[in-house]
Amino acid sequence: MNLRIAGCILTLYMIAAVIAVAYILFKRSQLLSQLSLKDNISHLESSLGYRKVNTNLASNRYGSWRNQRPRDGTIARIWRGIVDLELDKKYWDQWAPINFSAQYDNKKISQKLKHEMLTDFEYDVDIWSNNGLGEYLWQHILKGEVKLRPDRLYQYGEKIIRKVKYRFKGGNRLNVAFLPDTTEHIVLVLNARDNRTAATAKDWLDGLADLEFIQNAGLVLIGDEMCDNTWLLPYLNSKNRTSLKFIYLVYDSPLVNNVNVFQFPLGVATYRNFPLPAFPDIVVPAYRKYVCNFMGTVYANSSRENLVETLSHIHEKAGRQLCYIKTRQDWKSHETPQSLSDYVSVLKSSDLTLCPVGLNSESYRIYEALSVGSLPVVEDRVVTDNCAETPFRLLKVHKAPVIYIKDWSELAVILEKELQISEDARRARRADIVSWYERFRQTLSDQFTQTVSSKFFDMK
Repeated sequence: MNLRIAGCILTLYMIAAVIAVAYILFKRSQLLSQLSLKDNISHLESSLGYRKVNTNLASNRYGSWRNQRPRDGTIARIWRGIVDLELDKKYWDQWAPINFSAQYDNKKISQKLKHEMLTDFEYDVDIWSNNGLGEYLWQHILKGEVKLRPDRLYQYGEKIIRKVKYRFKGGNRLNVAFLPDTTEHIVLVLNARDNRTAATAKDWLDGLADLEFIQNAGLVLIGDEMCDNTWLLPYLNSKNRTSLKFIYLVYDSPLVNNVNVFQFPLGVATYRNFPLPAFPDIVVPAYRKYVCNFMGTVYANSSRENLVETLSHIHEKAGRQLCYIKTRQDWKSHETPQSLSDYVSVLKSSDLTLCPVGLNSESYRIYEALSVGSLPVVEDRVVTDNCAETPFRLLKVHKAPVIYIKDWSELAVILEKELQISEDARRARRADIVSWYERFRQTLSDQFTQTVSSKFFDMK
């Protein structure tokens, strides 16, 4: 009996010893993992030239401590990520030390470290926009994703293209005065369509010249609708350190030379929340109920009045309504969710979209129609003498699938021919239009990023 009790006690002692050894090995593994993580960070710090700085210098905005920050932000993201992987911090907080006792997922940190170490880029370029064209550039052309800050101050996103990390911020509350002093290369996306917006654009460009840390600057601009953009020349040709290296300009401006001034499309009305192209949602093979559509503001004494009158005669002669027409007398800057949904639905249900001129020949309607496979019928004429002699220069250079007319009296013949086209031919044409627009967007993306690389960094 005594031997049996002694055997049980000995067994319990052995089990306790095994548990103790296992616990010691587990704690040793944790410690080695933490030390390895420290070593990885130290290695990255030294490879990027990072060194500890004196926090007493932090009050000086242009002090030497600014140049001691890791330029590409790699350490910043890893440093903060150890404590909170979901914390979205753009700038490194050097006063928030690593807390190795914090709870975190080792697997997630390992994946994050691996991603940050292997990310291959050489330069940072910030894109700041105070208008909808910035969203078109970032989401539709560069195909970057965006997130909205919780306080809804601005949207932001990052994307690496050709060894360059682009960082986007877009919002009408942004101001160039808020640019962080770690910014070295910047592209501004501004609006100068009228005198009021042009004054704001000038304020941004003037403010940029006062920032000592900017090395390269470029501009994407909604130009004056009357093509009067000569005020830009001093910013382009200035000997100032922050002289613009390039300009992308909307509308057919005579300033475009394809050397340092390039043309950019007006694009779709992102400020009205026109959606991103989504090919699976574009029902190319489906029957479309409208031959054509026109939805827009009809200005007094404009060619739009002629368009509406022509359509009325065509419908009367045909004995039925071939085209969807919805007009209004006053322009509205924004749509309701319902009016936007109706507009997009009609575009997707029309084989042709009629695009009369407004204050300028170019309109959002053209690109919105192309994005959903509806063939634009465009009024091919110059509205103002300040613009280039050839309207729609960008679309013509890229051989856009567009019907050009000089007068809306030609519309009757166009619709008559359209009715004779087989449904199979229409389906094939819709697919061609959507494919062209996708290639157009990719070409613009390639041209823009190549311009940034060559003008800013002399990369071929």
